[in-house]
Amino acid sequence: MDETALTSDLRLTEQTIEAMEKALSAGKHVVFTTGRSYRLTKPYIDQVNGMRYALIGTGATGMDLMEGKTLFRHDIDEETIKWILAASAGYDMLPLIFIGKNVLCPSWIADRASEFHVGKYAESYRKYLDPVDNPFPVFMENPQPVEKILLLFTNSMEKDMVYGEIQNLPVSFTSITDYSLEINANGVSKARGLKLLCSHLGVSMSECIAIGDAQNDMEMIRSSGLGLAVANSQKAVLDIADEVVPSNDEDGVAVAIEQYLL
Repeated sequence: MDETALTSDLRLTEQTIEAMEKALSAGKHVVFTTGRSYRLTKPYIDQVNGMRYALIGTGATGMDLMEGKTLFRHDIDEETIKWILAASAGYDMLPLIFIGKNVLCPSWIADRASEFHVGKYAESYRKYLDPVDNPFPVFMENPQPVEKILLLFTNSMEKDMVYGEIQNLPVSFTSITDYSLEINANGVSKARGLKLLCSHLGVSMSECIAIGDAQNDMEMIRSSGLGLAVANSQKAVLDIADEVVPSNDEDGVAVAIEQYLL
């Protein structure tokens, strides 16, 4: 979604919505495969009539939106999350802990989002999340399996120090940037989520078109019958894509649907 289907200012354009709905009406499946939580994804799902499936939490969870049920879910266990939070304590770090359809996060998340390099999401955080004063004791008092945990940092040095503490835990680091660690259960990825959805639908990965822009999209792009990158993608993604379509601000997903899916 982000930097792919959504524009840089976090919109689904009319052209992209129209292309998605045209494909859905033609009997194709169009699926948001995103690192977002359900609540941060739902406003966009609601804009596309007929979208039935979604893969959220970087492929950790598959949802049948029409039936209102979870097809599969792969969580990080409570003890591993405790280790991650303990290793992060004392650092200037912003945690987003994905539990069920919600995200456990601190009350200052929107006010300090820019410091953690996610300023453009501040309004979404205000609107769709339910922050608490301090997520650490809240989780420790009521530990639960976690779909995903995203750790955001103000500087790369502290990110590297926390990574050094937790890199050998039984988890998947689905994305590592200068200022963030995206952590899922061991083996989880967008590619694995798509594969499980394909199994549910009775289709093969070779029948899929995958499009993305970032590190956590690469395995999915490689594994699909046709792997596409939007023009604004990271260089590594551009290098492995079968084809490149226009950028997220030039309706690249709409172009991909019209040119390759329809």
